[in-house]
Amino acid sequence: MRNRISRRGFGGLMAGSVSVVALIAAGQPAYANTRTRLIWWGNPERDKRTYAVVDKFLEMNGDTTVDPETYSWGDYWTKLATLAAGKNLPDVIQMDYRYIFEYARRGQLAPLDDFIGNELELADFDKNLLNSGKIDGKIYGVAMGANSMSYVYNETVRKEIGLELPDPIAWTNDDFTALGNSVKDALPKGMYFVRNMGRLENVLETWTRQRGKDLYTADGGLGFDLQDLEDFWQLWFDLQEAGLTPPADVMAQDNGKMDEMMLVNRRSLFDFLHSNQLVAAQKLIEDEIGITMIPNQTGGQPGQYMKPSMLLSMAANSGDPSAAAKLINFIITAPEANDILLVERGVSGDASIRERIKPTLTQTEQKMINYLDAAATHVSPLPPPPPKGAGEIERAFRPAWEAVAFGQKPVKQGAKDFFDFAQMTLERA
Repeated sequence: MRNRISRRGFGGLMAGSVSVVALIAAGQPAYANTRTRLIWWGNPERDKRTYAVVDKFLEMNGDTTVDPETYSWGDYWTKLATLAAGKNLPDVIQMDYRYIFEYARRGQLAPLDDFIGNELELADFDKNLLNSGKIDGKIYGVAMGANSMSYVYNETVRKEIGLELPDPIAWTNDDFTALGNSVKDALPKGMYFVRNMGRLENVLETWTRQRGKDLYTADGGLGFDLQDLEDFWQLWFDLQEAGLTPPADVMAQDNGKMDEMMLVNRRSLFDFLHSNQLVAAQKLIEDEIGITMIPNQTGGQPGQYMKPSMLLSMAANSGDPSAAAKLINFIITAPEANDILLVERGVSGDASIRERIKPTLTQTEQKMINYLDAAATHVSPLPPPPPKGAGEIERAFRPAWEAVAFGQKPVKQGAKDFFDFAQMTLERA
């Protein structure tokens, strides 16, 4: 976490014949100062870019203080829940699609509709992406970009071992497993074929959607069956037993931070990321990273979808909503901000911004856009929003899987215990 103090615009007050002392003597403030708190989850690359955007905003808005805070994904939601319970949420909040509905419906976020066309200048913004922040008819968040889930892999090693990948649209889990068995003995020492994704709820979601189901129904129930979870965990347990994933004790060292990813530490050839994280991951590894679609089940429907990578929301308790809206607008639409952010948080929904930054994108950033162009041909609609209680279920998913991975519970028992817990949690919520 890092905090900054304000840069105040004394220059304008010092200009001309009226002195600061005269203003104070007349009972007027020497300067107006607006204080806005900003919070986000990040990684080293995102943090560096966001701090630079804050600096630029302060440079262009001198009578302003911005207090920034950043946390890793896992720590972020615990911190945000604590702040919400104390009615002390920061003014501007980086929000995820899976949590925004909970916070909005608890009255902890402010609707942004009255700011659109005023402080929020969104005339060039994609309407579908804007509507991804709509809850019960009101806009509670503006998407910072679009992304989709993906498999990423060590392209350098892939070339070294001569591995050819199948058509990313058509390949299946069977193809993926067969590839792993064919190259596991050729991988560098200490590298496994794939990170174990049995603990990733995002990958379970793709799995259930390939079967024509969602994680949650529109009315807030579980959208998948116990058998779906059993089959998913059985796949990843079998891959672990076959030596294609790291063993459970090695996987336990990965606590969710990007710099501890199996891919980044050369412990796995394949890993999972949201596409907008590709830039940050590439910064952490000398080897080249490739990106591809998640394998499908044989005969399965498209499991992936295009989603808001993250959104910017305003706290209902913001002390200065207008100032908070101006900061959101700057981050989302200002050319000066997006020259810094580029596509690290996803591909902008603002058409003018996309056109502006295209010529400046790196090879990695171009990969990300090309991937989204390809993925867009094989995706299904945005799923229903996660209901109240979904956050608690997501946090329990990893330890439930680890009980299976460590052999403390057989797959069927572990799946049943988690499934029962998830149902009980939703009923209680």
